[in-house]
Amino acid sequence: MRRTPLIPLAAAAFSLVATAFAPAANAADPDTLADGLVSPLTLAVAADGTVYVTENNKSVLDKITPGGEATPIYADEAQREVGGVSVSGDVVTFTTTGFHDSRVYTLTPNGDGYDQAEIANTWAYEKAHNPDGNRTYGISGLSRSCKHRIPKDVRPFVVRYHGIKDSHPYATAVVGATTYVADAAGNAILAVDATGIRTVAVLPAVKVTVNKKLRKGLGLPKCTHGRTFKGEPVPTDVELGPDGKLYVTTLGGGLGEFLPVGAVYQVDPATGAVASQGSGLFGPVGLAISPTGTAYISQLFAGNVLAKPLGGDPSVFTEVSGGPGGVELNGTDLYATDTDLRGNPDDPHGKVLKFSTVG
Repeated sequence: MRRTPLIPLAAAAFSLVATAFAPAANAADPDTLADGLVSPLTLAVAADGTVYVTENNKSVLDKITPGGEATPIYADEAQREVGGVSVSGDVVTFTTTGFHDSRVYTLTPNGDGYDQAEIANTWAYEKAHNPDGNRTYGISGLSRSCKHRIPKDVRPFVVRYHGIKDSHPYATAVVGATTYVADAAGNAILAVDATGIRTVAVLPAVKVTVNKKLRKGLGLPKCTHGRTFKGEPVPTDVELGPDGKLYVTTLGGGLGEFLPVGAVYQVDPATGAVASQGSGLFGPVGLAISPTGTAYISQLFAGNVLAKPLGGDPSVFTEVSGGPGGVELNGTDLYATDTDLRGNPDDPHGKVLKFSTVG
């Protein structure tokens, strides 16, 4: 349930793992709809082609009308992270995340601007319910002397612990009167409606065997070698599939920032049943699903967008040099953000890209 600092660590992660997926499809060169954005990690597209994109670390939500430029429609006065944008009709939903202050809002056009409404306080829900509080993460069964040899800066999330209380609403999806929230720090999918908030599902932990590479990456002592490390799942996107089920990407927590342990899961919104749809992904943070059941998955740290028929094998749809964040479909057009993670924050070049004629 630890909030994952995607931006600071991602630049180093790019060079650590080479993906082994099929060669890239012949995606046409994209149109650039906006440039100069700061860490654009999520986006949404209305039926008329209007794009909403979050500049997460700038605490801003932008609107891009077809043929227009990015114009801020919300700036967070508390400088919380702004993310998790989705759109249903003309109502825009987005999230804000600060220290023990995580919420979900809507913006509804009123003629002169937007009426803002808070629809959920995910930190308050987390504090009261802690959905993964009975889950254990880290490495179990270590001796006292072994624990003390683990570096202090990583010890809290390496030595066995229960899910802590933290909330980072990273993505939203609106289905009818229900807003589904992927809480990256809460490790859960939440549902928000007129009755309040409820937990739909807690995502499975990542399980890896501690090897030499992992020990080197975290500075772990030899006494941890061969042990099972259970990492937090960290859900990063949630979308409705054509079968009426939810589909969720998980980053794989801190482990997912230097190992390809990300995954896609199917979640039954009625029962909360969770089923794996693929694993071995490197930093999946965005997901879009076509009416025919093809999933487009952004691999932030691998620098590409995958095309994966549900139940089939993935191939690389396109490369995105600065690291893709949000991906969305509108008809036969695929929209993606280039987060510019390796760029200069004082000279940002984050982009919104549009790929036409997606199959």
